[in-house]
Amino acid sequence: MIRSLLLGIVLAGCVVNISIGQTVDDTRKASLSVNATATVTDNLQMLTIRNIDLIAPVVEENSILVSPISSPYAGMFKIIGNPTARIRITFLQRETLVESNDGFGEVKAEYSLSAAFEDLQIQSALLDRGEATISLSDKGILFVWLGANLDLSSALPGVYQSEFTIELEYI
Repeated sequence: MIRSLLLGIVLAGCVVNISIGQTVDDTRKASLSVNATATVTDNLQMLTIRNIDLIAPVVEENSILVSPISSPYAGMFKIIGNPTARIRITFLQRETLVESNDGFGEVKAEYSLSAAFEDLQIQSALLDRGEATISLSDKGILFVWLGANLDLSSALPGVYQSEFTIELEYI
């Protein structure tokens, strides 16, 4: 029997200043955020330690890069389950966010995850894109970091919303 945990992360509410172009008078802005909720099934749990921060990172060359391995802005989760159990982690890899009001602007998002048995982000290993199979530690714990690469080259001022999903299941 497969036991699974579905984590819905909704992008809505934080403000990200998008500076596209070379002029100082450029005041275009977009709204982005990440809020996490989790449903616990059986004894597999996922706790949100820190939401991904899309406000603080600097916009460089029309993109925001939050590395799951090295960025202090990466989201962080703690998975708790059966010691040494194997789990499958499935997540949305890429999507295009369309501006909610007029639909003209786009933000292309690419998500990535890294994981480690200890709370040592810099020593975490990048997980396979979209789906990874990994074991929990001897204590039944796995730390996971969420990163994103946002391409803002087609973004216009406005609100961009999305739902990011991570699915965990014992295998």
